[in-house]
Amino acid sequence: MKVLLLQDVRGIGRRMEIKNVSDGYARNFLIAKKLAIPAGDSALKLKQENDQEEQKLLDTYNKLARELPRAALEIQIKIGKNGEVFGSVKSEEIKSALLKKRLIIDDSEIILAKPLRILGEHWVDVNLGRGIKGRVKVILSPLRP
Repeated sequence: MKVLLLQDVRGIGRRMEIKNVSDGYARNFLIAKKLAIPAGDSALKLKQENDQEEQKLLDTYNKLARELPRAALEIQIKIGKNGEVFGSVKSEEIKSALLKKRLIIDDSEIILAKPLRILGEHWVDVNLGRGIKGRVKVILSPLRP
């Protein structure tokens, strides 16, 4: 029996894949536990809609990945009289600044080995999701009182 998986099933397949499984396994386990539905016309329509949504999401991620290197994010940080830096810029601060500029989506991840503590330009990697990555330039400048 052909079924459309609604969730990942270990040893069978991933969500929104059509798989051929035995009739008993499909009826008594997959369909009974709402892990799958029979692969009829409605299931194929559901899969097609999901594929279209996934493609739109990938297009959005790719667009953001192309825009990131062109955007420069300036963050001001406190410094002392002798030029020493007070504090640091962490990934959460960079993420919130990028979200305000609408350059990333909320589930994106900023990849930062350690907090930024040196004035100047820094390139920071961003994992947008679905295996798409980008880089953004972060400029640390002194905070003017």
